[in-house]
Amino acid sequence: MHNRTRYLAGCRCEVCKSAQSVYRRELSARKAAGKPVRPVLVQMPSQDVSTVDGESVEAAVGREIGMLDTSKRPGLVATAIALARILDTRSAMAQHASAAGKLAELLAELSSSAPKKRSKLAELREAT
Repeated sequence: MHNRTRYLAGCRCEVCKSAQSVYRRELSARKAAGKPVRPVLVQMPSQDVSTVDGESVEAAVGREIGMLDTSKRPGLVATAIALARILDTRSAMAQHASAAGKLAELLAELSSSAPKKRSKLAELREAT
């Protein structure tokens, strides 16, 4: 399909040149009328995306970290909490996907670095 986008990509057929010409005329008219050159449409989510059952992501991460032995990894704990704060911030919607992925990786790393529970058989072997 030929249109202004194809014109910007280098096509110079009559349809594309006409589409660019119409765009430039409308742009000039908007500028002359003092209207914004490009309308900005921002729609925030209707509900608060940072809470699950009324609890913030930061609080949930804090509870999860509290169940782990994280005394040896304070930097990872601080980073996880900072990422949770990003997920609680509605104005940082563009970063939510990246922050969620990194937070999941950090929590997995924190839980894997926690001391493993030994089985009862291992405890018996050690005792004898």
